[in-house]
Amino acid sequence: MAMAFHNNNLNLLLLGVFPLLVCLSVTTTIAGPPILDVSSLNRSSFPAGFVFGTATSSYQVEGAWNEDGKGASTWDNLTHSHPEQIEDRSTGDIAIDHYHRYKEDIKIMKDMNTDAYRFSISWARILPRMQPFVTLFHWDLPQALQDEYKGFNSPNISKDFEEYADICFKNFGERVKHWITLNEPWTYSMRMEQPYMSSHYQLLAHAAAVKLYKTKYQASQKGLIGITLNSNWFIPFSNKTIDEEAAQRALDFQFGW
Repeated sequence: MAMAFHNNNLNLLLLGVFPLLVCLSVTTTIAGPPILDVSSLNRSSFPAGFVFGTATSSYQVEGAWNEDGKGASTWDNLTHSHPEQIEDRSTGDIAIDHYHRYKEDIKIMKDMNTDAYRFSISWARILPRMQPFVTLFHWDLPQALQDEYKGFNSPNISKDFEEYADICFKNFGERVKHWITLNEPWTYSMRMEQPYMSSHYQLLAHAAAVKLYKTKYQASQKGLIGITLNSNWFIPFSNKTIDEEAAQRALDFQFGW
């Protein structure tokens, strides 16, 4: 996963990997040397100011699914109502109990010498010194919005997401200087009943939150806001124009948000 943040003076890229810096996997049926030797990579291999960090999703790690006033999310509803859709019938009710053990977990991250921690706020929870990179939406939509108007398949989501983002910016913006609106919207859309409409409404929600932050909060809070995108990398089959255009089209489809 990669996150890009831009302003006039800063280009920053965070690779959210835990616990390894880089993990390259190549599957081949022909024995031979590795495509890329990364054995010599270390911090000095990267430019000054490059941020090394870890990343989590609230539902994947927090647990405490119904504590301290948290409402049900779509993941809570799915795993409780349709456990057969999960291969091992597990849930995120406890996960790794990060909600109760976050201090211990952050100490582990500091012992690993990381600079930043990218985590998501559970929209259904609204909770709240390494550098925090906060994701506003990492797929745990409040079940109430799914029931009311089908969540990100509806234009209504944009206004609700903007209001949610406003609460987060207002309450956490003095401490959080790096915001991510959405995590991997292409992947989220592809699992929806109407992926193209979901993509459209995710972009509108993203735009609404970014505009809000830049016009209302950025000048005083001095933070950055961006989006997390994921993509496969596509290489043309040959030097023919048709193959080069096909590779670019595939890349645009996944990465061109």
